[in-house]
Amino acid sequence: MWYEVNGIESLPSPAVLVSAERVAGNIEACISLAGSPERLRPHVKTHKSSSIIRLHLDRGITRFKCATVAEAAMVASAGSRDILLAYQPVGPAVDALCAVAVRYPNARFACLVDNRSSLEAIERTGARIGVQLSVYMDLDVGMHRTGIEPGDAACELYRAVHDSEVLDAGGIHAYDGHIHDSDITTRRANARRSRELAFALRDRLLYEKMSVPEIVLGGTPTFPCHAAAYEEGVALSPGTYVYHDWGYQTHYPDLPFDMAAVVFGRVISVPRAGRFTVDIGSKAIAADPEQPRGLLLNMPEAKAGAQSEEHWVFTAGEEQTPSVGAPVFVWPRHICPTIAHHDAVAVCGADGEIAEWWNTDARGRSNLADT
Repeated sequence: MWYEVNGIESLPSPAVLVSAERVAGNIEACISLAGSPERLRPHVKTHKSSSIIRLHLDRGITRFKCATVAEAAMVASAGSRDILLAYQPVGPAVDALCAVAVRYPNARFACLVDNRSSLEAIERTGARIGVQLSVYMDLDVGMHRTGIEPGDAACELYRAVHDSEVLDAGGIHAYDGHIHDSDITTRRANARRSRELAFALRDRLLYEKMSVPEIVLGGTPTFPCHAAAYEEGVALSPGTYVYHDWGYQTHYPDLPFDMAAVVFGRVISVPRAGRFTVDIGSKAIAADPEQPRGLLLNMPEAKAGAQSEEHWVFTAGEEQTPSVGAPVFVWPRHICPTIAHHDAVAVCGADGEIAEWWNTDARGRSNLADT
């Protein structure tokens, strides 16, 4: 397999191994599903890497979506000129986003709002610092995590953005992360309902003489559903597809993406025959899913057990017990928070060598304006 690279005995563990070839293939598959690179606004939260941003730029994908100000700064530093912070900034994050916008004056920076007080705070800060942010209305289309419900209040909020002398109206952000249907037919139907809520509000805003330049729809599971219903001004925002993970592979078998990242570790203890411990603790792989938090690729029959910060216990048949020091390769169930544990990922080339390292540039949250 691609992750069984030469010289693995010299690689410190735990570490993330990435296939450059498979990342490129996943980007191509994403473009194919979307119909063109211009229809995409990928989310960068999975990889947080300027190296991967540049791979997208090389393929004509120029707009991006992010979740932190550090990610926004990273995307701008890699060369993008259209960055949406798909988050409502509050407190010092408003100043930090404006400071990044000052640092990259040739880039367009945008953020979300779902209430009037946050909008006014962003407006005041933009006026004080002297930057014009673009603002998208965060529309709740069923997830009930953030956003304003479609209706009169949403129209009034968007009107306040549209009429602002400081801010620019960017459009509508309508994330449907509540749609988890494994069956593609059911997923398409549910995605259509969420999409129609966003389109109906868009049409009302247009009728009331407001501009709605863009509607941002979907994550990795639903963006193919939205791509099939082509509309002008729609941007699709998948994210996990870049690396793909075991969770999405098993739950959404229709997605055409390949495993492009694994966590490499070693057996560090064999307390008894049939039980062994590896060095992939909760500080090396996402701890938010229930166990098993990953698939042990070179011992898929092993059963995941207790996990602490630096240890993970497995059980297997006595005759299958590995020796201390044996390498293990785990496909994470949830790749996004897994990558956030690692400062960089080791990039495996087609020749079986580690070709380079890609920094996880936007891993941190401190000193956001200086990222």
